[in-house]
Amino acid sequence: MLASATQETLLNDDNPLRHSTFLRSISVLDSNDFNNFIQEQYGACWGTLKFEDSLSDYSNDARPFLYVDDNIDLHVLRQFMISEWKLQTANIVIPVLSGVTNHKPFNNQKMIETLRNGIQNAANASEVWFTTNGIDAGIPQLIGSAFREEIALRRADDAWAIQMGRAPKKRKSLVLIGIVCDDEIKDIIDLKASKDHTRMEVKVPTRKRDQLSLNSGHSHFIIIREHAIGSSSIVNLRRKSITNDSGEKQLEKLIDSAESATNRFRDRFEDFLHQEALQQPTNEQTSIDVLSTSPLISRKSKPWSEDGFPMVCTLVRGTPGTIELLYRKIQQEVPAVILKGTGSAADIIAFAYEEINAKNDKEYEDSYLKVELTRRLLDEYPALKDNNVKRNEIRDHIISIVKKADQGKRKFLTFVDVYSTTASLNDFHKFILSALLQSQKTATGNKVNVQLKRNLLLTLDWNLPDLALSEIFQRDDDMKYSIHTDLFDKALLGKKLEPFVDLFLDREFALHRYLKSDKLISLFNEAKDREFLTTTSLEGILGLTGDEDEMPKDFVEHGLNVIVKRLTGISHFFSKHEMDCNAMGIYFGDKTDKGVQRQRIRAEKKALRHLIIYAVLMNRHQLAKILWKRSSEPIPLALICCMMFKKLAPYCHESYQRLLIEKQAKDFSDCAVGVLDKAFNEDNMRTFEMLDEKHPDWNHMATVELAYNAENKEFMAHAACQKWVTRQFYGDITPRELSWGLFKCPDYLKIIFSAILIFPMWFWINFSPIGQAPPTPKKSSDLQNGKNLELKPEKKIDG
Repeated sequence: MLASATQETLLNDDNPLRHSTFLRSISVLDSNDFNNFIQEQYGACWGTLKFEDSLSDYSNDARPFLYVDDNIDLHVLRQFMISEWKLQTANIVIPVLSGVTNHKPFNNQKMIETLRNGIQNAANASEVWFTTNGIDAGIPQLIGSAFREEIALRRADDAWAIQMGRAPKKRKSLVLIGIVCDDEIKDIIDLKASKDHTRMEVKVPTRKRDQLSLNSGHSHFIIIREHAIGSSSIVNLRRKSITNDSGEKQLEKLIDSAESATNRFRDRFEDFLHQEALQQPTNEQTSIDVLSTSPLISRKSKPWSEDGFPMVCTLVRGTPGTIELLYRKIQQEVPAVILKGTGSAADIIAFAYEEINAKNDKEYEDSYLKVELTRRLLDEYPALKDNNVKRNEIRDHIISIVKKADQGKRKFLTFVDVYSTTASLNDFHKFILSALLQSQKTATGNKVNVQLKRNLLLTLDWNLPDLALSEIFQRDDDMKYSIHTDLFDKALLGKKLEPFVDLFLDREFALHRYLKSDKLISLFNEAKDREFLTTTSLEGILGLTGDEDEMPKDFVEHGLNVIVKRLTGISHFFSKHEMDCNAMGIYFGDKTDKGVQRQRIRAEKKALRHLIIYAVLMNRHQLAKILWKRSSEPIPLALICCMMFKKLAPYCHESYQRLLIEKQAKDFSDCAVGVLDKAFNEDNMRTFEMLDEKHPDWNHMATVELAYNAENKEFMAHAACQKWVTRQFYGDITPRELSWGLFKCPDYLKIIFSAILIFPMWFWINFSPIGQAPPTPKKSSDLQNGKNLELKPEKKIDG
């Protein structure tokens, strides 16, 4: 019953309602029924490939594969990949376009190493799917070797962790999917020997001369059967062999042809991932299950957007068929990164792009560019001499590709010169992400935040704050962005992601609405490295064992306040009730608009202070520094950070750690002195007022008192502090200096005699602060003489 219904569905695949019904029907199948269905409908069989090593042994790790008709419904294929292969959501898909015809080994060893490192960096930082032709030659071979090397490193690290009694690290999954037609590898492996079609073990011998074989570095293989044998082939008669009269088979190997079974299926599969995979059927929530990106057990749908997975293809060398494939990708608005300098198609397209940009003129294009492109194509692919139609078609494809490369603010081609001294292939992930961001059209409506979150997740994964700034936030200055709390969590907790915190705060991220008391506790709990906190604060100050996996619920008021009190002398620094009210937008005090605005600003200041304290206690010096720079109270906060680091240092067991903490304390001390010096030079009166101001949040201590408690000699030795201390000592009096010939009375004697005898203050004391004494008044005789001069009439001179 199900099979006949499915056949009818496939025949009417353009009917959205029928297709939605079809998806629901397979989404409710259990594992065994689904396996029977895919075998019956599409002749599917699957298992593992065992590759022969250099010792003629097949004991290496096996690679999962699926052998299936090429007309398989891609929603069914996707559910198989999720349920059987347990593939998780991809943050980005990178199809690799290359050819095996006239393949030459890469001679530039430095380029190979940097590209391998760049691929490993991309795969380690985010959930990336690479798709290739799976053949053990050219760029798929290079990517496979990079994956193999990364797997070996991970295993060695995990083995050591287990030996030491530690849990292995959680890492991103490595996904390198090879898609190949059975006809291209039939001479080297036998896919029909096994009787169990769901647990096949197929041996892949070492590649022999002039034979195509599969690359063992790939994580998964989809082997397509060009001539369908499943029951769906009865109602879906497809193409026959690709042999035609155009001579294309002589032009390049069949696997490189744009119309080969491999490339037709790859094009359909990649287009499905890019455009259709995550679109949700209308009005039917249950049909989303088949499109879920999580394992079948959990069935949690996590759609990124209505446009499917982000995708950027990469072109290395290439053939005429590769040029045609790239032409299709550009038409589908899939951006491409082209490695210029690798030869063949990549260099020809780079040449055309440079010429078009230099002189975009119709006459120039007809008289020179087309002629030169034809000459270069014939030099690179001599077989095109006998096929003028195909040659002109490839040439026109190249011109169309480069003309569509720049569309206003959108850019679909990115060229990376492998021999450049400035562009390193170690930054391969940066070129990929830059190409993706530059190709996107500006989202509108509710898609803005979806696209923003997806893009920022990639920049966070690959730690590229400069790209986030230039290609996301500065691309449209009029756009108002809303930063999701998940992104801020990732920036706060991630390793070396502090510049993103600064970037998000620049976008007016409201800290006080984010930092509830529970959120602060979760930040402590989810921190990747809690060793410093445990050693210094929990064990050293609070006297706890440090074995607790999570902080207690009352840690904010009964833990953090004790720690801050011990380190700074400030009581009740954290208030759980106030933090939670501020996070909900409940402010106490004046309810007028101005009053609420003042309370909001005050709440933001407090939230910033709380995060700075968190950063110091977690030994996140760079995070504390970035947050401190945003404070409106830089001197008191710098002194508090200095005091905390200085008093945490004795709790460190290792000498190198103590020296590091003391160095960080010195850094904040220098910051406080630097700000004080700048303020004193610009406005000394305001500086004195700041030093004298007693802040209620610092237990009514003045800034100088904070410096004194911190034993900050550098700060106290500053000229501004010295003047402040002098003024505090003298109060509102200034000793006068009178000449007594050879003798000079010290100031302290003047003050003592004036206090005891009273009358000496008439000539020794001015009643005004130091530096503000009024000028000495003129004698009354001088004033009278001046008055007489003004009143004296002028002499008249008679002519």
